[in-house]
Amino acid sequence: MWDEEKDNNETMEAIDPTEYLSEQNEYFRHHEEDENNTMAAIDPEEYKKFLESSDEKRLEEELNPIEVKSTRHLELQQREEAKKEAAENAHTAANEVFDWLESILTAVIAIVLIFTFIIRINTVDGDSMNPTLTAGQKLVVSDLFYTPDYNDIVIVQAAKLDGGKPIVKRIIGLPGDTIRIDFESGTVYRNNEMLALETRNGILYEDGHAINTVTTLRQDMQSNVDYTVPEGSYFVMGDNRNNSKDSRLLSVIGFIDKNYIAGRAVFSIFPFNTFGFMD
Repeated sequence: MWDEEKDNNETMEAIDPTEYLSEQNEYFRHHEEDENNTMAAIDPEEYKKFLESSDEKRLEEELNPIEVKSTRHLELQQREEAKKEAAENAHTAANEVFDWLESILTAVIAIVLIFTFIIRINTVDGDSMNPTLTAGQKLVVSDLFYTPDYNDIVIVQAAKLDGGKPIVKRIIGLPGDTIRIDFESGTVYRNNEMLALETRNGILYEDGHAINTVTTLRQDMQSNVDYTVPEGSYFVMGDNRNNSKDSRLLSVIGFIDKNYIAGRAVFSIFPFNTFGFMD
C-alpha cells in the first residue's frame, strides 16, 4: 500500500501547476482567437442582409400558400353566397308569383260567389219603368238580407210573361194590404189612403217617386174595387203606368210571390250618367 501511495504522489508531483495553468490559458486563448478569427472572416452587414433576405424569403414562401388558400376560400365562399342568394331570389320570386295567383284565384272565387249568391247584374228591358229607368240600363241587384218594402225597385221572375224572363217593377203593396185604383181619375189607394200626387220641375210624382202618367190603364182590374194582397205576395207596377204589364194583369202576372222576387236594384252601373245608388 505504501508503494502505491508513493507512486500516486510521484504522479501528482510530476505535473507542474504553473505549466498546467499556462497550458489551459493557452488553450482558451487559442479557441478565443479561433472564434475571433471566424467572426472576423464574416462581414456582419452581409450576414445581416443574408439573414434578413432569408427571413423575408422564407416568410414569403410560408405566406404565399396561406394567401392563395385564403383567396380561394373567399372565392368559394363568394360563389356559395351568390348561389344561395340566387336560390333565395328565385324562391322569393316564386312565392310572389304564387301569392299573386292565390290572390287572383281568391278574388275570382269571391266574385263568382258574390255574383251567384249575393248580387246580380240585370239589364232593363223595355220602357215600363220610364222615367226612372231606361231600356238597356244595367242594374246591380242584391237579395242579401232583403225584405221587400214600399217603393223598392225589384227584379221579378214573371213565369207567365215573355217566357219567364226577369222584369223590373216597383213595389206598391205588401202582404195584407188592400189596393184600390180609380182608373177614371188615375189615383191609387193603399189601405184606403190615396198615394199623394205632386208635380216637381215638370215631373209627376206619386208617393215620392217619379211616374210617367197617372194610372188609367185597367188591364184585368176593376175600377174602385179593393184587392187584398195575399200573405207572402206583393203588388207591383211599372212607373210608366200606361205602358207596363204588371200586377194589374191578374190573369198573367197578378200578385207576386216572394219567391219570385230575385232582389232589389241597389245600384246603376250603365249608362255612366246614371251611375250611382238607386233612390
